[in-house]
Amino acid sequence: MSARIAVGTTPAQLKTLCIRRYEATTGKRWREATETAKRKWLAKTEPVIRGEEGIAADAVWRDGAWQPAGQTDLFSLTDADTEVPA
Repeated sequence: MSARIAVGTTPAQLKTLCIRRYEATTGKRWREATETAKRKWLAKTEPVIRGEEGIAADAVWRDGAWQPAGQTDLFSLTDADTEVPA
């Protein structure tokens, strides 16, 4: 079974890939790992998997897609209080 997700890797899917890689590499169950071990593994493995999936290291997940860090959304209508009155 391939650990690769073909279409649109979300943050949750990235974490799943990290967990699968942990279990395949160590032979241990994820749920049996300590919280410290989990944090260390995710910090070490997530950047590698992001690179494999073509996701920039500084990209952020916003509105259902990966966006460049610091990108301003010129047409965001999520907050009606900030719209300019007509």
